[in-house]
Amino acid sequence: MSTRLANTGRLLNRGEPRRFTFNGRKLNGYAGDTLASALLANDQMLMGRSFKYHRPRGVVASGAEEPNALVNLAWGETFEPNARVTTTELFDGLQATSQNHWPSLDYDVGAINTHLSRFLPAGFYYKMFIHPRPLWKHVYEPFIRKSAGLGAAPKDRNADSYEHFHASVDVLVVGGGIAGLAAALAAGRQGARVLVWEQTAHWGGRAGVDQPTVDDMPAVDWIARTIAELEALPNVTLRNRCMGAGLYDHGYALGFERLTDHDPKKAGPKQRLWRVRARRIITATGAIERPLSFAGNDIPGVMLASAVRDYVIDYGVSSGDRTVVVTTNDDAYRTAIALKEAGLDVPCILDARTKVSGELIDKARNLGIRIETGKAVAKVKGGKRVTGVAVCDQAGEGAVLEEIACDCIAMSGGWSPVVHLWSHCGGKLNWDDAQAMFRPDPSRPPLGADGQGFVHAAGTANGHLHTAEAIADGFAAGRDAAKATGATDDAGTPPLGTDAGEGALAQVWMMPQGAGYALRSKAWLDYQNDVKVSDVQLAAQEGYESVEHAKRYTTLGMATDQGKLSNINGLATLSHALSAPIPSVGTTTFRPPYTPISLAAIAGPAQFDLFQPVRKTPISAWHEANGAHFEPVGQWRRPYTFLRWTRIHGCVTPRRAGPSASTGTWKSGCRPNGGTGRSTWPMSPNSSHRSRWSVRKRVMCWTSWAAWTCHQRRCPSCNGLMAHWAALTCASSGFPFRASCPLKLPFPPVKAAPFGMRCWRRAPGSA
Repeated sequence: MSTRLANTGRLLNRGEPRRFTFNGRKLNGYAGDTLASALLANDQMLMGRSFKYHRPRGVVASGAEEPNALVNLAWGETFEPNARVTTTELFDGLQATSQNHWPSLDYDVGAINTHLSRFLPAGFYYKMFIHPRPLWKHVYEPFIRKSAGLGAAPKDRNADSYEHFHASVDVLVVGGGIAGLAAALAAGRQGARVLVWEQTAHWGGRAGVDQPTVDDMPAVDWIARTIAELEALPNVTLRNRCMGAGLYDHGYALGFERLTDHDPKKAGPKQRLWRVRARRIITATGAIERPLSFAGNDIPGVMLASAVRDYVIDYGVSSGDRTVVVTTNDDAYRTAIALKEAGLDVPCILDARTKVSGELIDKARNLGIRIETGKAVAKVKGGKRVTGVAVCDQAGEGAVLEEIACDCIAMSGGWSPVVHLWSHCGGKLNWDDAQAMFRPDPSRPPLGADGQGFVHAAGTANGHLHTAEAIADGFAAGRDAAKATGATDDAGTPPLGTDAGEGALAQVWMMPQGAGYALRSKAWLDYQNDVKVSDVQLAAQEGYESVEHAKRYTTLGMATDQGKLSNINGLATLSHALSAPIPSVGTTTFRPPYTPISLAAIAGPAQFDLFQPVRKTPISAWHEANGAHFEPVGQWRRPYTFLRWTRIHGCVTPRRAGPSASTGTWKSGCRPNGGTGRSTWPMSPNSSHRSRWSVRKRVMCWTSWAAWTCHQRRCPSCNGLMAHWAALTCASSGFPFRASCPLKLPFPPVKAAPFGMRCWRRAPGSA
């Protein structure tokens, strides 16, 4: 079971307890917890249900890449759906409820879809909902609309405030890991105006967890020293809890900052949207660990190895008492070592590679951890939580060699650089076969108006996974970016980093290599949308060879995480099904925002009186003093007409002719000769064309928009405008037209086709 550890948790303040509720259940945590770590500390492994099959889902990651654990936060005016538990900071009184289930999280009627999965493969909706056609309106469409979505839509007006902030800088650094801090340090020392965004509440990225050495000191000490130096520079601005949402042409960047989400009692706006113009942009956005595809890899308790390590070191939470590590690379050994040093049991490390050696492997062996090479997971045992794992040969078809009891599985399939921002405005990628990743192509960067590249990728976002390379690359990117803006001061010497050496990884896209359909149909790629390995293979079989077509046919990567965990595995699966190399298959399009941002933050202050600010001309005050009636022209208010001794009444309504006793306004009608039935209009009135009273020689006559646009008739005695829009319409349609003026003078009718209709209107006091 998952529990709180006593001897770890570097980000916690155990002196400040936090109380919160999940589905009405009262739970406890500490200041510094995320909602995910607090739920795991209370042994809440089941946190939601998947979209399609309503399968049990638990947390799988520790950051913005989390696809499973989405919840509703708060109630009423502060309600917020689809919040990630991994990025929601815990505060006292937080209220969270799980999503996409009925009647409860533990017992969900929709889970029956799991047993019908054979009849609901990829693209089934394109085939099922076509025939018979009469069922679409009354059966298919109502069912689809009721099933759509995950979280509930807010019903009350948002009570929080939001703001926009505009800035112009020389260098914008997106990412506050060691590479981003090194880049900001170099650019800041040279005298450039620097803005740094970090999406989490803490600086340093993964260096604080993995603890490499930088400049002969622990990484956490170097991070603290660097932050102090950057804060002392007047030309550098640091903003944490600020996510780089998107990059656009001409150095335009969008940032999303959470100001009081973590402390609702604090005064001020809840969120801020940054609109920044930067001469140079550095994307030091890090990398995301990839999951592995094996049967049952979605059961709560199966997590990324880096996430298991984060929860142990940062939050003092064990995801399980017994953890089996499954890997294709050396980095996952850090997780096994961290678990062992925290006093937890690691029964086995299953490494898909046949030969392994290195510093981390030796350290794991010295701690007494059993290492099995060339092995894989045949299937995971359990339902709502992991109970064990069946082991098989990676090169085989899934024959079970042994079963190991455990309550957590830490998996690692390698790392993928976060290239989203680089790609938003046209940056191209190269496939690195040695590290099995797409990385930025420095020869084809996003180009500015001058035809030069204005975006620099740095650190692990540039494919440098080791500390020495990443921090040196970040410093060089900051120095070059500042130089391009004209900054000439000395940047100093770059920091030096060291960490344990690592061996080559193995490209493993499915476990085991020869898995049959029974295993492939339970190996998940997109956790939220329930896309399996077999679904992508079926799409290729049915002719969807384009990665964009396969994406839409299977919904791979179309969930709220936008494929952060599933894209590379899905592309590799498609390439193998097509017998084509991965680079030729390509990638799907990366679109902003990087993670979802609230609609309220996009609207910002544009609400209530500020929803559409009124713009006035310099002569507007004179217009108002002289009785101008204004009309909207965009955001401007310009005079439509100047009213004298006049009142404005409502629209003409299609009712019987004669004055209204309650309002004094006139109603008009079009009906058969002498008839009294409800009017039947040849055309309907438009609400934007409002009838008005007009004064002509002190005699009030009825006017309308048609009098100005279609046909004008004037009374021969009072010269008043007598045209009524309905009467004119009837006249132009061939009906007799007959009207009377306020002085009851006769008006000759218009001869027309004999339709037996007569249109008229009456003035006050007329018979």
